[in-house]
Amino acid sequence: MKKLFHSILLLTAFGLFTWQLTACKRTPSPPTEQDAIAVWKNTHARPHLNDLIDLKKTNGQIEEVNGVNVYTLFYEVKEKSVVQLGNAPPGTITTYQGNYPFKWTEKGWMGPDNQVYPEH
Repeated sequence: MKKLFHSILLLTAFGLFTWQLTACKRTPSPPTEQDAIAVWKNTHARPHLNDLIDLKKTNGQIEEVNGVNVYTLFYEVKEKSVVQLGNAPPGTITTYQGNYPFKWTEKGWMGPDNQVYPEH
């Protein structure tokens, strides 16, 4: 009887564990500041007009759109121009704010540069 009870308990525990893995939809951890820096570098590689001085994540928001998790990473960036841009000479430092939308895929977060950034 004791062995039967132990077997039933073990089977129940295994069933609950399997249910947790398959039935529960979890929210993936959001993209990081490092992911946003990689996106900035990928999107500003050509033509190379600016150097990144600093990029800070200021906020983030996750939502489900048509069954897909979308994470909007808000940032503030400081960059230095390496060429003459309009009236601004090379070396001009500019600060601005923006956001990058990331879509959740089976391999990780896909950034606006169409690169996949695995979950950390």
